[in-house]
Amino acid sequence: MDKVITIHEAKTHLSKYIKQAKAGKPVHIGSFGKEEVMLVSSSPKKKPVKIGIWAHKRKPNAYKDEDLIGPDPDIIKDFEDSANKPFPE
Repeated sequence: MDKVITIHEAKTHLSKYIKQAKAGKPVHIGSFGKEEVMLVSSSPKKKPVKIGIWAHKRKPNAYKDEDLIGPDPDIIKDFEDSANKPFPE
C-alpha cells in the first residue's frame, strides 16, 4: 500500500495529487496513518485498440493477399455501364 497522506497535506497540495491520480497512481488520504479515502481518476486510461485482433486465428496459406487485392472486372463493368445510362427522373 502506498503512503497515506494527511487531509491537511492533501488540501495544501491538491493540484499535485490530482495530477498524480490522473496519471493512474491512486492517492491514499487519511488520519493517523490509516487510510480513509482514495483519490483516483474518474476516467481511466483507455487501452489502445488492437488492429487485426483476429490475425492470430488465420490459418497460414488460407488465402493469398493477391486474391484480396485488386479490382473485380465484373463490378468495374457494371459501374461503367451504369455511368453511361441517363439518370432516372
